[in-house]
Amino acid sequence: MTQAHRKHIVFDPQVVKFLEDYQVRHRLPSFSAAVEAAAAALREQELKREYERFASDYAADPTAQAEAEAWLGLPMQEQE
Repeated sequence: MTQAHRKHIVFDPQVVKFLEDYQVRHRLPSFSAAVEAAAAALREQELKREYERFASDYAADPTAQAEAEAWLGLPMQEQE
C-alpha cells in the first residue's frame, strides 16, 4: 500500500481551473489524481529530455545511438 503525504500548496487560479477541468475531462477520482497526472507528465518529459541529451552526446557511437533510438522511439538521423 502506498503511503500518502500531505502538502499545503498554493496554485494560481488559472492552474486550479486547468487541473479541475483536466480532472473532469479525464474522469479522475480526485484533484490529487490530476496533480499526480501532471507530475507524471513532467517526469516523462524530463526523462525524454535526458535521453535526447544522451543521444546527442553519444551519437558518434553506433551502439549507443541505437540504444538511444530504442528508448526515444524515433530515429536519431534524418531520413532522406
